[in-house]
Amino acid sequence: MYRRLWSLAVLLLVLPGTLAADSIDDYLVREMALRKIPGLALAVARDGEVVRVSSYGLANVETGTPVTADSIFAIASLDKQITATALVKAAELGRLRLDDPVSQWVDIALPGATLRQLVSHLSGLPDDTVPSFEGRFLTDYSTEQLLQQAQGLVPIAPPGRRFLYSDTGLFLAQLATEKAVDEPWWEFVRRTVFGPAEMKSAVSMAPDLVLPHRVSAYTLDSAGALLRDRRLDTDFGPLYSDLGMNVADFARFLAAQDGGKVLSRSGVGELTTPSRLADGSLAGEIFQWSRYGLGVGLDDLLGEPATLHSGHSGVGFARFPQKRLSVVVFTNLEHPAGSDPVGLAIGVAGLLQRELDLAALAPIAPIAPIAPVARPDAALLARLRAEYESFLGGRPDLEHYASALALPVWEGAPGLAGRLPRLGELAAFDLLLDSPLDGERTLLCRARHARGTIYWRVSLDAGGDRITRVVWWHV
Repeated sequence: MYRRLWSLAVLLLVLPGTLAADSIDDYLVREMALRKIPGLALAVARDGEVVRVSSYGLANVETGTPVTADSIFAIASLDKQITATALVKAAELGRLRLDDPVSQWVDIALPGATLRQLVSHLSGLPDDTVPSFEGRFLTDYSTEQLLQQAQGLVPIAPPGRRFLYSDTGLFLAQLATEKAVDEPWWEFVRRTVFGPAEMKSAVSMAPDLVLPHRVSAYTLDSAGALLRDRRLDTDFGPLYSDLGMNVADFARFLAAQDGGKVLSRSGVGELTTPSRLADGSLAGEIFQWSRYGLGVGLDDLLGEPATLHSGHSGVGFARFPQKRLSVVVFTNLEHPAGSDPVGLAIGVAGLLQRELDLAALAPIAPIAPIAPVARPDAALLARLRAEYESFLGGRPDLEHYASALALPVWEGAPGLAGRLPRLGELAAFDLLLDSPLDGERTLLCRARHARGTIYWRVSLDAGGDRITRVVWWHV
C-alpha cells in the first residue's frame, strides 16, 4: 500500500510556472525511490533570492497528504547555524564577545571554555543533552532540567583540544544569548534573524502544538520497512525542541548571508572561518564535511568553497558563497536511515552549475605504457578501493590514517557503514581526480553501488603513506 501511495504522490510535483518535469525532478524522484524517502521539498536561492521551490511525494503516508510549498519540516541540526547566527548577532550588537567564558553567561562550571567553542563543538562536552531515568526518557522536559543535565556532565576533553559534536554546547549558547540580550531567545531571533530574512513560517515543533502543514517524520527498520520516527514526540522545552519551517524560508535564511540582511560581512565570516584546535590545527570530523565553522560544516567541492549541514530529521543544504548559490533539501526520512539530503543538494547543484557536477566527471584511466599525463597505477586504485571498503564496513585500518585522524575515523566510519544495507553491492570503483587540496595530494573516487553512488575523497600526507582527511557524499 505504501509503495502505491508513494508512486502516486511523486506525480504531484509543485513546480514554479511549469507542469513539465526537468532533469532536477527526474534526479530527485529517482533518488527518492532508491532511498525510500516518502516526501521531499527543494528550494534554490541565487543572488539573495529564492528562485525555485519544488515539492515531491507525501508529507503524511497514513493520510496520503502531499508535500507542498507550505509544508513545515523539523529542521533538527540545521538550527545550529541559526543558533550560531544569533550568537554572532548578539556580539555585533555589543551584548557579548564570542571569546567570553561560558561561565560569564551561563551557570555552569566549564573552565577555559568560550562561547565560540560552544558553537564550534570544541568545548569538550559530550553529546548528552537529555537526561534519562533507568535508561528511559520522559515525554516532556523543561529548560531547567536540561541545564541541570549539562551542569552534571564531565567533559571528555579540555576545551579546544578535540572536536566533539555536541548539542549540549548549542543549548548552552542559546542560554548565553538570552542572558546577554536580556530577551527570550525566540523573541530575539524573530526580531533579528527571522524578520530581516523574511522567514514567516518559522515555528517551534513542540509536539502538543497544532501546526497546519506539519510534516510527519519517518525512519526505516533493519529490513527497510517504513516506520514513524518517534523522536519528535518528545517536548524538550522552548529552546531544545526542534525548529520548524518551510523549505523556502530556510533558503531565505541562507540567501540573507549573501545580502547582509542579518549579519555584516565580517559576521558571516565568523560563521564560515574554519575553527582551530588549541595546537593550531584545523578542527573537523569524518562526515559530509571535513572542517567546521560556527554551527556549519565547511569543505570544498571541485575547487569551490562550500558550507554544508544536515539535520537528523532528514534535512540539509549546500551553499556556495562565491557563486551566491544555495540548495536546500528537506525530506521526512531521518538522516541515519540514508536520506542524506546534503548529497541530494550537491546533486542538484551539479545540475544547476556544470562545474559542480560530480556525475559528469570521467574516470582517470589506469596507467598506460606511454601516457602524456599522470595517471593512477593499478596498485593505487586497489589501495583506495580497499580503504573505502574497510571504511564502509565500519572496520577502517587505523594504521593507514594520520594519528590525529585515527579517533575521528573510528567514530565516523559507522555513519557511512550504516548505509551499506540500503546501497547494496559495490559494482564499480573509479578514481576521478588526483589534485592538491590545501597543499595535500587529494583523491576523489566514485563508488557505484547497486542502489546508490558514494563519492569518497581522501587526502594523503607528504609521503603518501597515511590518510589525513576524509569526506563522503551520497549523491
